[in-house]
Amino acid sequence: MANITLSLPAEVMDQMKSHQEIKWSEVARSAILEKMVQLRKLEILRKYVDKEHIPEEDWAWMDEHDWHPVDELPMKKKYIKSMKASMKEKSYPFLLSDLKK
Repeated sequence: MANITLSLPAEVMDQMKSHQEIKWSEVARSAILEKMVQLRKLEILRKYVDKEHIPEEDWAWMDEHDWHPVDELPMKKKYIKSMKASMKEKSYPFLLSDLKK
């Protein structure tokens, strides 16, 4: 594993020292990994919007992260309208035992 060095303002270091129970290297590692995921999503989303080929490794990555570029796109107004209409429809309660009959 590689090491990095960070420069922080003195007041931040003082605050960090007052919370020695926190593993600050883990906080930094987590933030960096989260940023890397965001960047990968952006890269794949750009390919998707530009209708470029999405390699198999990207599809595997998306499955691993339970994410798809379409998740980032706004919902179509037609879909929103149909969902609102279906929410207004009457629903009828039933028991699971009713299904077995």
